[in-house]
Amino acid sequence: MTMSDTPAKSSAPIRRWLWWVNFALGVVAVLALAGMANYFAHRHHSRSHWAARLDKNLSPMTRQVLDSVTNDVRVVVFYDRRESLYRPVVELLRQYKQINPRINIESIDFELEPAKATSLQEDKELQLPGNARNLVIFKSNDKTEIVPHGTLSQLGVSHTDQQGRSVFKRTHFNGEQMFTSALVAVSSATKPVIYHLTGHGTHSLTNTTTIDGYGRFTRTLARMHVNLRPLSLDQQSVPNDCRLLIIPGPATPLDALSIARLREYLTDGGRALFLFRPQTRAGLGPLLADWGVLIGNDIVNDPGNSYGDGSVKFGKYDWDSERGLHPVMRAVSQQGKALRMARPRSITDLNNSPEAENAQRTILISTGPEGLAYLRTAPGASASQPIVGLRGHIPVAMAVENTPPEGMENPQSLRMAVFGDSAWLCNALYDREGNSELAWHLVSWLLDRSQLLAIGPRPVRDHQFSLTDKNRRDLAGWLLGVLPGGIFGLGFLVWLRRRH
Repeated sequence: MTMSDTPAKSSAPIRRWLWWVNFALGVVAVLALAGMANYFAHRHHSRSHWAARLDKNLSPMTRQVLDSVTNDVRVVVFYDRRESLYRPVVELLRQYKQINPRINIESIDFELEPAKATSLQEDKELQLPGNARNLVIFKSNDKTEIVPHGTLSQLGVSHTDQQGRSVFKRTHFNGEQMFTSALVAVSSATKPVIYHLTGHGTHSLTNTTTIDGYGRFTRTLARMHVNLRPLSLDQQSVPNDCRLLIIPGPATPLDALSIARLREYLTDGGRALFLFRPQTRAGLGPLLADWGVLIGNDIVNDPGNSYGDGSVKFGKYDWDSERGLHPVMRAVSQQGKALRMARPRSITDLNNSPEAENAQRTILISTGPEGLAYLRTAPGASASQPIVGLRGHIPVAMAVENTPPEGMENPQSLRMAVFGDSAWLCNALYDREGNSELAWHLVSWLLDRSQLLAIGPRPVRDHQFSLTDKNRRDLAGWLLGVLPGGIFGLGFLVWLRRRH
């Protein structure tokens, strides 16, 4: 052994010992950094959504509803996990739970967990049908609300296939709107009661088959978790539990007794939705004039926005200089949606009405600048030369609010919405443009459910990639050849360097 070999051999244990010390210090440093990261994450945590379709924050109104929930709420996601809506539903509900831990979420896949699915369907408190599939169940305060799969999204025509058939796709996700509404329903003491006038040739709210029925509108009311009841004013007055009275386009005039009972209800601070057919004002003109609303004896048209079927498109929502856009129209306007009506009447403001001094009237919808209102001719008169009354921006819908007089028991401010057309809620037009969206927000405003007014559907964004055969071959070459080969080559170079 030479003297030059002795220091090298004696230094080998020292290097080995230093390597172990360096390794131990590195492990300690990593653990310390992980502990610090967890500590700060626990004290100063935040949640972000990287998925493009889930990046919308909850609306302030939903947060207000969640903050008001004081009882435990059981939420069961009864879904096939392969369904495309499952992930958005679960992610949205996790946002709810993050704000209020009393929201308890369960997920049951009826395909993979048949035992749990059977137990859920046999729960007598839930009263689920035997074929229930793909729905979200909210339960609290001995009340249950079910959000079906079909209400969670909106469909639109994507394109036309080679056979000329329309291909539909999801355009909006209604999850927040439906879930917050269900939370309001299970958290409230009672469901609000909505009455609708029957008789006098009104639209039927149970008819889902004919174009003149209001069946689709009734489905929206069911999703808003209300009790809907018929009312005949010629047989009884408006009940005390009425939160909203719908006058769905009478075809014949109301009798004096019915109008007197309706006037009494409105004077006491009632809530009402008036819808008029083109052929009659149903004798309601003098009643509404008391609140400064004039129902025109005309037919409104907008030549630049008319369709071949006679319907008219409305995209102008009136902006008040003091109060801005009315809450009913705000969500519809933000989504850039228009409305569709058929032969509406003009609804104008009687500014000189002394009885309506305390009523706050706001125009909701108007025609474009080329609007025309054709006056109706008297019976037997020639209609060959129509007479034009109003021109320009002609209002066709108005909202009215009024503070109740002092000294009333259980005072409630009057709220009315008056529409010069009743067909926009019919089955034929209900799903056109933004009609169904307007119906939701209109009823929410009339019921004073302000927490639901600012919640609209979330748009569903599609990201499509089109690859040719050459693109697919190139991509496969990069993924299966170039990238693995590059990693292997880099590892080989590192091995050679360490060897020498």
